[in-house]
Amino acid sequence: MPITSRQPRSPGPTRIGLLVYPGCMPAGLFAASDLFRAINRRMGKPVFEPIWIGAGNKRVDMMDGPLLHLQHGLHEPCDAYLLPGCWTESAADLDRLLDQQAQLLDWLRQLPNRTALWTYCMGVALVAAAGRIDRCQATATWWLEQPLRERFTAVKWDFRQSVIEERGVITAAGANGYWALLNTVLTRRIPADIMRDVEQAMLLPRAHTGHPAFRPVELMAQAEPQLRQLIAYVQALPATSLSVSAAADYVALSTRTLSRRIEQQTQISAGKWLRLIKLRQVADALASSRASLKTICAQAGFPDEASLMRSFKRTTGMTTSDYRQQYGRLIDHPLQQ
Repeated sequence: MPITSRQPRSPGPTRIGLLVYPGCMPAGLFAASDLFRAINRRMGKPVFEPIWIGAGNKRVDMMDGPLLHLQHGLHEPCDAYLLPGCWTESAADLDRLLDQQAQLLDWLRQLPNRTALWTYCMGVALVAAAGRIDRCQATATWWLEQPLRERFTAVKWDFRQSVIEERGVITAAGANGYWALLNTVLTRRIPADIMRDVEQAMLLPRAHTGHPAFRPVELMAQAEPQLRQLIAYVQALPATSLSVSAAADYVALSTRTLSRRIEQQTQISAGKWLRLIKLRQVADALASSRASLKTICAQAGFPDEASLMRSFKRTTGMTTSDYRQQYGRLIDHPLQQ
């Protein structure tokens, strides 16, 4: 499909192509469309013009059944394109995604080099497959780090970052990465007081990213159902009661089988993974409550504050007070169990 180059035009609203493809998760596109229109309303003039565009014949099947009728096809010229991700849990899912999007990949390859592309979650894989971020830094949903690194060796991956921008392309990590991405885009274009009014009116969530040390115990990152069960099991236990053998009994596996499975899925030992779940609870409590460390320590079942602080610092490189200051959210309620 030939690409129509953008021609200089009189100043007007920034045209944002909300790019839909079969099987994508469009929640971020709907959120972006609402946000752009709210900004226009608050500014009293059209600042952004969201344009729904799609691969195919302007009828696109979404994940789990919805059918969208799009305004425009891929040929529609825009100032920037927002490309969502899709639900991808394994290397095999990633392969299927790339195999099914030949038309979209061909279009991405033909875009002019300086075209602004904004993408998050596994939408980053499509941009990478099209060669748009070769020799650039980029981030993506971390639990597919290994297959992404293996397939796209020309990309300078940095999975520690939630958002990275280089050469006109913004990549963001996570299925909700559109919040961090949009925040990056809008804070440079919209006055702070306008954004504050829009955020309050729309009750927008903050894009919150915890410490990367806790990624191996993120619930949604676990492809194995038994590991998801274990996270809930360990969260209910005091830290002093943790053992790999008890965890193995809980999921009806041998200790050796469970240990091997955890190491294969997370690249850390089973014992460390179990301890990390408890430390993640501590981190969440520090970030989301004003409870004292003494209270958090007792509720998580650590033997004493000193041992908890040592473990936390060894894991994150941060003191508990530094973690609360950096990652804390202004919530007044105490730690809930």
